[in-house]
Amino acid sequence: MKPASEPVRVDTAAVREQAWEMFRHARWADLSGLASSIPRDWTAKWLPVVDRVAFGKGQVGEYAEAIELLRRAFEIEPSHRRASALAYLHYAALLRHKTRKPRLDDPEAYRTGFERWITEALRLEPGAITDRYRLGVYYSSILSGKDVKALDAFVSVIRLCEARPTSEREGDGRVAKRYVQSLYGAARSAFRLGRIREAKRFIFKCIRVDSERDRVEPTFKLFLAAKVLVADGKLDDAERGLRLALERDHDGPRDYVYALLAEIALRRGQPREATRWIEDHIRPHHRKPYVWRLLGDCAAAAGDFRRATKLYKSALLKDHGGRHKTLLRMGTAFEKVGQRSEARRAYEQALAFRRRRFQSDDPEALQALARLYEEEGDLERARDAYRSLAALPMFTAVAQESLERLAG
Repeated sequence: MKPASEPVRVDTAAVREQAWEMFRHARWADLSGLASSIPRDWTAKWLPVVDRVAFGKGQVGEYAEAIELLRRAFEIEPSHRRASALAYLHYAALLRHKTRKPRLDDPEAYRTGFERWITEALRLEPGAITDRYRLGVYYSSILSGKDVKALDAFVSVIRLCEARPTSEREGDGRVAKRYVQSLYGAARSAFRLGRIREAKRFIFKCIRVDSERDRVEPTFKLFLAAKVLVADGKLDDAERGLRLALERDHDGPRDYVYALLAEIALRRGQPREATRWIEDHIRPHHRKPYVWRLLGDCAAAAGDFRRATKLYKSALLKDHGGRHKTLLRMGTAFEKVGQRSEARRAYEQALAFRRRRFQSDDPEALQALARLYEEEGDLERARDAYRSLAALPMFTAVAQESLERLAG
């Protein structure tokens, strides 16, 4: 009778040395594969190996396995570093989910996980600059409509960085990088919130502080500054900034720069020049829905409403987020050429999309529909539109006047 085989003993020190060598030479796939050397019932002596292997798995996108390893490591020996790493793994998975396939099966679990671990990390180390920066990115880029919270997070990073020695803010380390990134992030969130003065202060400080090292891409900084200047009515300054952006080295397309130059020309009452910026620089198959919509605006501004409706239809082909904006413009263009039923249908579709996608009413669509229904003698539907409009605080008075007139 053969004796029972003894369990294979793994030399922890040897595996730890392997993990360190793989980490030091950035051999992430090999480091991830080293997980097979970790026993199923591993104990505290394996923590150095587990930390390294979890890092390697994060680098190759094996987030679920990395999270499982680190979660158990945190249970054995809690630390800020592990809580921060767990938050990062959820954050990285969510960022990839937005831009690359395969998508996460359950993104909500990762959102919940990020919020749990970032809270734990900041409880253990409230002044952790990178954790607070990632919280800002989470609210501004992973979630939608959370720019108030994003701005608060970015501002907290800016304050923490400005409390550090000048040498840290102006050097090549992580503090300097997060400082510039947070100035940019704060400017973007403030701009989205319509807080133009704050956005202007943050983006110009970002450009000034980052003028020599370009930790944030120059094209991105100059483009955001130009958007802020356009919102502030400084069209000449915005155009100068965009022309500078075109002169800087940049990997990737610059369609958004040309589109903003077109918008500036349109605001100046130059629809033909605006059209040239797009047609000369952005090929049709590269035009995103907002660019087709902008071309439609150019045609409408030039008085060619039939062409405008065709361009708006091109915008709708792939527009999943701003369809209501295009449909509103299309409705106006249809009215201009006397196609009232088509206009009404466009306004109704705009209203339905806004309700379905954003759970809110579109005041422009409601006003246009109320007017068309009333002109067509459909007073009941006109009243319904005015009632919905009256529920919107900024339009209550006007809508009530119209309802009283129709009751009259």
